[in-house]
Parts: sequence; structure tokens; C-alpha cells
Amino acid sequence: MSVPSAAKRVLVVLAVIALTTFATRSAHAQIHWDASAQVGGMKRFLTSRPPGGDDASIGPAGQLTAHLALLPLVRFGVYVGHDISPMGGDDRGTRDITFGGLRAKVMSPWPRGRLRAWAFVGFGYAGTYARSSQTIVTLPDGSATAGLVQGAGGGFLEVPFGIGASYKIRKPWELCAELGLRVGFAHHGSVYEEPGPQFSLGGSPDGNASPAGIDRFALGLTVGVLVDM
Repeated sequence: MSVPSAAKRVLVVLAVIALTTFATRSAHAQIHWDASAQVGGMKRFLTSRPPGGDDASIGPAGQLTAHLALLPLVRFGVYVGHDISPMGGDDRGTRDITFGGLRAKVMSPWPRGRLRAWAFVGFGYAGTYARSSQTIVTLPDGSATAGLVQGAGGGFLEVPFGIGASYKIRKPWELCAELGLRVGFAHHGSVYEEPGPQFSLGGSPDGNASPAGIDRFALGLTVGVLVDM
């Protein structure tokens, strides 16, 4: 007994739907992802500093990351974080730098078991805000007076890269650590470009203070907790 053409079409459609549903569920079951929260320290190195200008000091840093394992041993994801960069000498205040972007993580096939290692590289943007600060200025007559460097903003593109490792405590929880370097370029804003942040001195017209320097490099070490599903 032949099956009517309409019934055949229905059977084909149902078969396609069933296969698609099964494939989708299988794909979801095979997709792995991870997310981490890390805290630590960051040292930023300022280039193009004015004569006698201080470099930035080590400050606290925090970062969140998340990845999807779309290829064997390769994971793609995002990162977002913040660090506080104090200026040496305390006369140029403190800078807040918030960063975020995309990154890739390449897992090492060795070691295996509870301990794992990886290398990472990314591309993103960092926004900078230099807080206002008091400073002492020596006038031409030899007297000293207090001045105020106004808050200034700006930003730059960055390429973070480095290495990391984790130790599995109990699935899916792991302890993790990352050592990374950041390279900055395409800086903009009054915190980096002339004429620089506004400067106020009591009894005198407002002027500008020289930019403290360019955030060309940064070195950071963070530790935290990773969830691997």
C-alpha cells in the first residue's frame, strides 16, 4: 500500500524536526564554558612623563572573565575589570582605570588532571579617570601655595596577554591565577594629551597641568575562583 504524497511530506518534516532537536540538544550538552572572578595587583608603567614626573605605583585590581569552548583546547570569551593606579609622590592623585573587551584562551594539553594551564590574548578598551588632587606650587617670589589639579578623563586601546593556571578543588570549582601584561596605544583625552588637566591656583587664572604620562605597559597578577562547566 503506497503512502500518499502529503503524508510523506509530513513524515519528512517530522523527521527533520526530530533530527534538528536531537542535534541541538547534543550540541548544548557538548558545549563547555567557564567563568572566573579574580583580584590582585597591577603595576602600570608610564612613558612620556614630564621631567621629574613620578611613575605609577602598584595598586589593587579585579577582573571577571567568561569563555565558551567552541574549538578543542581553544575558548573564546569576554573580560571586564578595574584597577586603581596611585601616582608616586601622592601629588598627582590616583587614577581609576576600567577595562573590558574580547579574549581567547588556549588550553595546554599538559598537565592533565586537577592542574591545568593556558595562555590568553585579548583586545579591548580602557577608560581612565584621574581624580582631582591638591599640590603645592612654588611661586616666583619663593613662596608656596596650594593648587588644585582638576579631575581628567581619557582612554586607550589595549592588548592583554599572558599565562594562567588552575587547580580543581571539586567540580566545577577551581582555584585560578593569571600573570598578564597589557600594552596600550591610541591614547586620548585630557589625562593623556596636551594641554592636560585643568589647574586652579587661588588668586590666579586657571591653567593646565602637564599630563602625567602614557599608560604604555602594565603588569598584573591576580588570583581567584573559576567555575568550569
